[in-house]
Amino acid sequence: MSDKIPLLNVLHARAGTPIAIKMAPKKPPRKSSKFSNEHNFFSADAYRGKIYTKKTRGYFQRLRKNISFLLLGLFFAVPWLQINSAPAVLFDLRAQKFHVFGMTFWPQDAVFLVSMLVLASFLLVAATIVIGRAWCGFTCPQTVWTFLFIWVEDKCEGDRNQRIKLDKQSWNWQKVGRKASKHILWLLISIVTAYTFVGYFYQIKPLILETANAQLHYLAVFWLMFFVLGTYLNAGWLREKVCLHMCPYARFQAVMYTKKTLVVSYDRERGEQRGKRKVNADLSAKGLGDCVDCSVCVQVCPVDIDIRDGMQYACIDCGLCADACDTVMDKMGYQKGLIKFSNESGDNSKALFNTPKVIFLTVISLLCCLMFAYSVFSRDLLSIDVIRDRSGILYRVTELGVENSYTVKVNNKGAQVSKFKLEIVADSAFEIIGPQLLQVPRGEVDTLTLRVRIKEQDIQRYKSPIKFIVKPVANGVEIKNTVMASQLSSFIAPR
Repeated sequence: MSDKIPLLNVLHARAGTPIAIKMAPKKPPRKSSKFSNEHNFFSADAYRGKIYTKKTRGYFQRLRKNISFLLLGLFFAVPWLQINSAPAVLFDLRAQKFHVFGMTFWPQDAVFLVSMLVLASFLLVAATIVIGRAWCGFTCPQTVWTFLFIWVEDKCEGDRNQRIKLDKQSWNWQKVGRKASKHILWLLISIVTAYTFVGYFYQIKPLILETANAQLHYLAVFWLMFFVLGTYLNAGWLREKVCLHMCPYARFQAVMYTKKTLVVSYDRERGEQRGKRKVNADLSAKGLGDCVDCSVCVQVCPVDIDIRDGMQYACIDCGLCADACDTVMDKMGYQKGLIKFSNESGDNSKALFNTPKVIFLTVISLLCCLMFAYSVFSRDLLSIDVIRDRSGILYRVTELGVENSYTVKVNNKGAQVSKFKLEIVADSAFEIIGPQLLQVPRGEVDTLTLRVRIKEQDIQRYKSPIKFIVKPVANGVEIKNTVMASQLSSFIAPR
C-alpha cells in the first residue's frame, strides 16, 4: 500500500489538486493463496494467482448488465442494418469510402474522424473528473467482454467456491466436460465477435457466404484469426492484467482527479474496527465498526483489490464491491453505503454538478458536440473535382475552335437524387463536348473525360476562368436555379 498512495499524492500535487487519503492502519500482509483472492496485491513483485470472482447482485451490477447488453446488442446488430439497400455502417478501406447511417465519407473527410477522436478524448477526461473510472467499470470493451466470459464461466463451472473446488480436484470426465464446455463457448463468442468486427470493414453477408464457400481472401482470414485469438486471450485469460499492465489510462487517471471526484471508497470511520459478529450483536461492548470483515468485497472484485485499503490505481470503479457490501449490511440489519461512490469529503450528493469546473466542462462538451454535429450534417452532399489534362498539351486548335481537355469527378456523398447535369458558367460562349448527364448513386463516384470548346473569334484572353456546376435532374427534367456543387477551373487559349 505504501508504494501506491504517495505516487497518487505526487500526481495530484503536480496537477495542483493535492488529495488527502486516509491511510489504513498497518497490519500484516495477507497470505498469498493460489486459490484465493486474498494475497498481497500491494507489492509490485507479489505473486498474482488466478482470480476467482464471486457472483453478486445489486444496483451497480444491474446497471452494468443493462449497459453491457445494450452495447453488445448494438455491436452485433449494426453490421446487419441496411439503409437504402446499403450497409448502415461500413468502413470500406478497399474502396476508400466510409458509410455511416446514410452518409458517405471519403479520405478527404478525415478531419471529421480526427475531430471525433479529439471530442471523445475530451469527453473521457470530463467524465473522469466527475465520476472517476466509470468508463472502465461500465463501458470499456475489455470490461464488457470480460464480464461476458466470466458469466459463461459461472454457468459452466459454478460460482467462486465451486470453481476453486473444481480446479483443486483431480482430472475426471466431469472436470473435462465443464472445462471443455467453457472454452468451446468462449471460442464461439470470440468467433462471432471477430466476424462482427471484420463486418464493419467488409460486408457481413458476403463475408459469411465466402466463408461457407471457402473463398475467403487471405487478409480476411488473417484478421478473423487475429480477432478470435485476441478476444479469447484478452477476455478469457488476461482479463485484469490488461487493466493493470497494458492500459495506460490507469496510470495517468490520478492527475485528473479532484477533491470532488466520485470514486468507489470505503467509509473508514464507520467501518473500523473490523470484526466478525453475530446478527444484532452489541457492537459498543467490543468497540467494533460496521465492517464484519467478511472479505466479500474482495471476492467480487474483478481486479482483486481490497477497497478497504484505500484508493488504488487498479480500481476500475465498477461498484461490485459496493453491491456486495450492501447485501451484507442488509443481512446484518445495518445501514447500506459502507462502500459507495463518494468523494474525499464523503459526499455523494448532486452538489458535484454545481461546481464551476464541472459546469464549464459540461457546457464546453455540449458546444463541441453541437459544433461537430453541425459540421457533419451541413457538409456538401455532392462534390465535384475538375482536373485539367496533364498530358502536356495546353490546348488543341481545330476547325471548330480551341479545345481544352478535363477530367471531372462527381462524388455523391449523400444526395437523394442520383441524376445530374454538368454545365459551364463563364463570360464567353464555352460549350461542353462530351457527356453532360451523369448518374451517380449515393456513395458512388463517377469520373468522365470531356472537352470544352470555344470559337476563335469569341476568345477574349489567354487564360479564362470557367466554373463547372452540377445541377440535379428529377424525372428527366433539370431542376433550375439549383446548384449542388461547383468547381472553378481555367481555359487556356493561344496568345
